[in-house]
This record gives sequence, structure tokens and C-alpha cells, in this order.
Amino acid sequence: MQKLKYILLITLVSLNLSAQQQTSQPMREFITATTYGVLAGTLVGAASLAFTEQPGENLQRVARGASLGLYAGIFLGLYIVYVVPSAYQRELEYNQIPIDANAIPKVFPLFKGNKIDGMAASIPVYRF
Repeated sequence: MQKLKYILLITLVSLNLSAQQQTSQPMREFITATTYGVLAGTLVGAASLAFTEQPGENLQRVARGASLGLYAGIFLGLYIVYVVPSAYQRELEYNQIPIDANAIPKVFPLFKGNKIDGMAASIPVYRF
């Protein structure tokens, strides 16, 4: 139990130090995802000890959970860094309205009989 406290303390301190350093955004997202994966896996491994008859002899479950959480965090980090931005960029390019005469706001008067009753404006918001 004492070792687990030291590991958690070292992890929190290293996270704090790495957050203070200026790193590129994708690298920071990747490290954050892997760290959360390791922490979640460690917690799941520790929780699985409650379902064993002799938890003191099955502490390798905590390490196995941390290892599996690391792998899950790596895959999640790769997904966040490489897949999400490209999908977002494709969506922006698809929905982008080209700057032409149709994209300029049109303002025109509203008539009621022979008198001007007000003004109206129209601009395209979404194209599909």
C-alpha cells in the first residue's frame, strides 16, 4: 500500500511538472490520454481485488490493469491526435461557404403600401 502511495505521488508531481512545461498541443493530449488510461486501469485492477479470496496474493492484477489501461490510453491518444482533427478539418471544409456574391449579406427595405415599413437582411448560414 505504501508503494502505491509513492507511485501516485510521483505520477501527480510529474503531471504537474509536465503541465507547466510548454509542449505542443497534440503531444500534451497524447500524454494526458495515456496517463488517464494508466490511472483508470490501475483503479480497475485494484477494484478487482475485492472479488478475489486472497487479495494479498493477487496484487499482480493491479499491474495488469495498469498495463491494459496504458494500451487503451495509447490507442485513445492516437485517435485524439490523428483522427479527430482530420475529421474536424474535413467538416469545416465541407461546410465552408465560398466568398462570392451569395455570401454577402443582402439588406433590403420592406414596403407596406407605398411607405417603407422596415428593413430586412438575409445571409446564407448553411449550405447542403
